[in-house]
Amino acid sequence: MDIFNSKFKIDAYSDIGNKKKVNQDALIVKQARTSSIGRVCFACLCDGMGGLSQGEVASSSLVNRMGQWFQNEFPHIISVEDVTEDLSACGDARLDFTRQIQAQWEMIVRQMNQGLKQYGNEQGFKLGTTAVFLLIMQGEYLIMSVGDSRAYMFNKMDIKQITHDQSYVQQQMDLGRMTKEEAEKSPDKSVLLQCIGASENVYPDFFRGKVDDDANFLLCSDGLWRLLSNDEIIKYGSQKNGIKKMTELVKSRGETDNISGLVIGV
Repeated sequence: MDIFNSKFKIDAYSDIGNKKKVNQDALIVKQARTSSIGRVCFACLCDGMGGLSQGEVASSSLVNRMGQWFQNEFPHIISVEDVTEDLSACGDARLDFTRQIQAQWEMIVRQMNQGLKQYGNEQGFKLGTTAVFLLIMQGEYLIMSVGDSRAYMFNKMDIKQITHDQSYVQQQMDLGRMTKEEAEKSPDKSVLLQCIGASENVYPDFFRGKVDDDANFLLCSDGLWRLLSNDEIIKYGSQKNGIKKMTELVKSRGETDNISGLVIGV
């Protein structure tokens, strides 16, 4: 299979959930065929937080900004002649190309953090959003995350969680002070250490690697992953309308949050 020119398979779904009055999740997925690096796919998923529509403002604002990035700024990077000429042959050139994208994402996230804080201060409320970005190009992926929205890579046999939650319970597990079972029952399981719009400074995590054969990527908010097992993600993730099936499953288990996810099949 030619992973540089094959079209990506997309499955995306978002649900308000059992109890919320507003869906504060937002997502976008785009793909394009380029002359310099073949087909590329970009996705962004955000889980907004704040009263009523405030979280929706945060998440949709960031998703819209990243859609603009893919349409306007990303093409400029890949059109730089001295980069694209060597991109397929030189690992150093490809790494420099990735670093440019990473720097732009980090700048956008920090600008959005300041902009949302200022907006909230002017309106007299707090708002914020998690974020997970994914770019697939030339058989590699670049992922950025803030908060506890996640990215997984999986196939029919195996699954790997790529991102690492920026949350209180994850920090306690990392320090050996809490087990996974205790974290799942903790009243602090939704407490974030990083949130765009609500943190003084934002420090995104970045992950980069090779795309496995027959790989699928799942981006999802905590409303989807919290009550799902890895085996269930593998089972439903590559099925038609798989995200909707997983959504109905976690809703039947009592999930009260908004639920959103998208799968990109390579």
